[in-house]
Amino acid sequence: MKNRTVIIAFVLMIAAFIVVLALPADKESIEAENRVMSTVPPLDSDTVFSGQFASGFESFIGDSIGFRSFFTQLAKQLEDKKGFTPDTGKIISTNKDIGTGTTQKQTLLMVNNSIMEMFMRNPQHEQLYADTINHYAESLPESISLYSMIIPTQLEFQEPMYKNLQDSQKAAIDSIYEKLDGNVTAVDAYGALAPHRDEYIYFRTDHHWTPLGAYYAYREFMNANGGNAVNKDDFEANRIQNVLGYLYDRVDNPEIAANPDTIEWYDVDPDNRLDISMHDTDENGNPTSYNGTMYDRAKANYLFFFGSDHPVVEMTNDDIPDGKTLVVLKDSYSNVLAPWLINSYHKVVMVDPRIYRGNFRNIIDNYSPDEVLIVNYIFTTNFPDYCNMLKNMY
Repeated sequence: MKNRTVIIAFVLMIAAFIVVLALPADKESIEAENRVMSTVPPLDSDTVFSGQFASGFESFIGDSIGFRSFFTQLAKQLEDKKGFTPDTGKIISTNKDIGTGTTQKQTLLMVNNSIMEMFMRNPQHEQLYADTINHYAESLPESISLYSMIIPTQLEFQEPMYKNLQDSQKAAIDSIYEKLDGNVTAVDAYGALAPHRDEYIYFRTDHHWTPLGAYYAYREFMNANGGNAVNKDDFEANRIQNVLGYLYDRVDNPEIAANPDTIEWYDVDPDNRLDISMHDTDENGNPTSYNGTMYDRAKANYLFFFGSDHPVVEMTNDDIPDGKTLVVLKDSYSNVLAPWLINSYHKVVMVDPRIYRGNFRNIIDNYSPDEVLIVNYIFTTNFPDYCNMLKNMY
């Protein structure tokens, strides 16, 4: 009788799983995490023995489940009960996907009404990221200047009792920069942000920096390439209140919800003088243009900036007709950096290796850039699948 009950329960669980998987995927929950839906990776000996297929297939199944947001919420509640809670904060384990289709373990620190990612170094990944940047240095025409910017996260600028719970992001950034070829110019975003650590340079409920934080890094980049940075005070500052970001979705804590973020954004294009378009690509790299906007007022979180990530975003500033062209190879951190950059260039082209399916040579041929900036936040450098995507583009 007992065995029969166990068998019936097992069969019901399998049947329920099949029903949930057969339902339409909850795509809105994927978009809320600012990433694209995972796909089934190619099945071959390399992906099988490396574990890439198993990991990717697991991500695909997780993204394809109907009512995904419900199950995600339930998982958060269970994780919340498992979290380690010292007197001064809470450490929570969860999963992370930056949009490459591979899920990795993620550790968060929740303290002082903020949620922060905790960083763990991996020397092999640091070498891989540096090798990827050096691949571009070797492949780009000599006429194009190459820059690398790695952005730390907010935990790196907290007091030592919290900062020291993770590995040193500065040490990891310095390690990568030391491995770069001599013809790559490293941009010290860390040094640009550190003096402003007490300002609102990071969102408290999201893993991204704010437009203010991006502005300080933008000034450092313009200093590195000899260009002129605009003054942020020349633009009107606007605010969007009661914002809860990506990391809040991971913890769903009422105390955090009672202290939401504010998006303070600077209207760098009040007269709509900038020409902005997005491009998608087919498997052969052929572009298809579609309309887009720098500030998506229909969104009330980080997706406010450009609405989401896009394969290619092309921005043109005709107020600087004789200015340079900059190509940015990016993750989502660049979405608040680009509005500053376009005020110093005639054209800025953002390319996202996670979703761009063309060859980077097409970008070079189409735009003839003067400069290429590879900009990622520190966690992106720790994703080998991202590095491989970036390297295989060119």
